[in-house]
Amino acid sequence: MTIQDTQTILQPELVNRLERKISYLSDLQSAIKNNQISQVYQLLDPHKFNDNLQKILSETSVAQLDSLVADIKKDIAAFLAPELINYVVTNFDFLTLEPVADDTTLYDVYIGDWWDHRQLGTLNVLTVVLTSDDSITSELIETAKLSDEETLNATKIQEVKKVITGLESFLADNTKRSLELQVIEDQLAEISANKSGLFGRSDKVTREALEKKQELLIATQKRMPEVEEKLNKQQAYLLRFEKEDALRQLELQAISAYYVDVPTFITELQHIYVSYMTKLDQK
Repeated sequence: MTIQDTQTILQPELVNRLERKISYLSDLQSAIKNNQISQVYQLLDPHKFNDNLQKILSETSVAQLDSLVADIKKDIAAFLAPELINYVVTNFDFLTLEPVADDTTLYDVYIGDWWDHRQLGTLNVLTVVLTSDDSITSELIETAKLSDEETLNATKIQEVKKVITGLESFLADNTKRSLELQVIEDQLAEISANKSGLFGRSDKVTREALEKKQELLIATQKRMPEVEEKLNKQQAYLLRFEKEDALRQLELQAISAYYVDVPTFITELQHIYVSYMTKLDQK
């Protein structure tokens, strides 16, 4: 078989493959040009779209399609983002979305718009998948099971408060220790000055007892900076635990205003692709 014969055999398949690629990119161009958002998603991942919306298996290789748009995925995401973001904030208006720096395909999702709100997860614009933080959703589910007087950090808060009380008591006693130390120093000075033995034969015993007590008080006072540091740490722990409980309550209130329970809310997030595509098709 000659080289020309080989070329003749391979030519039709090569042409067909090129035509399929050209046709795909042409369809994608048309969908973007005509603002057909649903069609763009179908072209980006026909397998996912057909499985979820049409229940039809697709034989098209997503990897092959992905390679065709690899260099313009961020641009496509920038085109798709406004519509999707609008859908999310309209249907989950207690969620706040912020773009991930230098990546137009991703948005960080937060619960609420209050100060120091917690990140629930990340939304991928191209796949319409919200990857949520399991630890946060688990905390919310557990919080919802508690009574109004209970919190997840209640035990920790109680333990920290006990430690704080002890540390504060130690620091508060410093004035008393300082006065006691001054009295001891005066007594020792008096013993030293009274060579005739003001305390009689017990001078030596008294001095030793006073010096031991003085040594103990000085050692205790030297611990002040260490205790103050521990107190600051415990107070920081207390603030953190209380803030965590407060944020969980705010999050739970926001969710409960729209959903019967947290699992229902989580399910809605997991099915956001289908609900969004359905909404697009209704336009």
